[in-house]
Amino acid sequence: MSEPAAAVVFGEALVDAFGSVLLPGGAPFNVACHLAALGLPPLMITRLGDDEAGRLLRDTAARFGLSLQAAQLDKRSARVEVREREGGHVFEIPAGQAFDRIEAAAAVQAATAATTPDWLYFGTLALREPASRAALAALRASRQQRAFVDLNWRQAGPSPQVILEMLQGIEVLKLSDAELDLVLGWLQLPSIPDVPAAGEQRAAMARLCARVGARHVLVSHGAGGAAAWDAHGCCVARAPAAPVPRMIDTVGAGDAFSALMLAGLLRQRPLATVLADAVAFASLSCGWRGALPADAALYRPWRTRLGLAAPAVTTTPPA
Repeated sequence: MSEPAAAVVFGEALVDAFGSVLLPGGAPFNVACHLAALGLPPLMITRLGDDEAGRLLRDTAARFGLSLQAAQLDKRSARVEVREREGGHVFEIPAGQAFDRIEAAAAVQAATAATTPDWLYFGTLALREPASRAALAALRASRQQRAFVDLNWRQAGPSPQVILEMLQGIEVLKLSDAELDLVLGWLQLPSIPDVPAAGEQRAAMARLCARVGARHVLVSHGAGGAAAWDAHGCCVARAPAAPVPRMIDTVGAGDAFSALMLAGLLRQRPLATVLADAVAFASLSCGWRGALPADAALYRPWRTRLGLAAPAVTTTPPA
């Protein structure tokens, strides 16, 4: 029997290529590393190769205290080209990546061997091919779990129809404000143009929750902070944007937000408190290059807030 996991994290582990510089990435991998560094190591179900990119991902996981024992082996690790342009980043994600081929039987076996937790995190990029969709469906069918879904929409991802099919019966749906407009459009629901005030009621949000079975929808609004909506379409919590100590890039800020939100939910902390922490951690993440920090010491105050002991992580990347 494996060590208990705080959550199951399913999906892509990849490298983001900024020219010749390779940085570890993939929303699920980033979230899993954050959770492990916070002292809540998850079971990471992904697929990667025994190549330069795979070694970078394994070294990074080890530095954050994340086990990749459930990672399936592929010929080549996934790679994404990142183009920095005015107004943000453009991600070029080729077809036929390792995360497109996650095998259902191996995924279920890994989850069964672990002390399977009650929470499951996944995004949508790894659901663009039938094999990985089947693996996720098998995982969800193997045990009742509360699903935390970060839409993390990409042009190279699955179709809206596939995404909506996979969102059935989830607990928490996390969206950016642009993604909220996108999903409301898919469902032919009216858009919500402004950042809501706490207590605001919107029928469109209630209908969105009913459509996917979500108890809460979390919406990040960039400089407008974030909002949490309940199944009745009421904005039950608002968190203003936190100051960014120094702006380097925004890659992985949404993953930092999701990781702190999921960590708070795992610790059963009040939603409004968790939302404020998640916004603050996302802002902090804008101060390092790429999705993950070089210095894991920055997790110490967050572990303290969560009431968790320090895990065994190193503070600098391996040479």
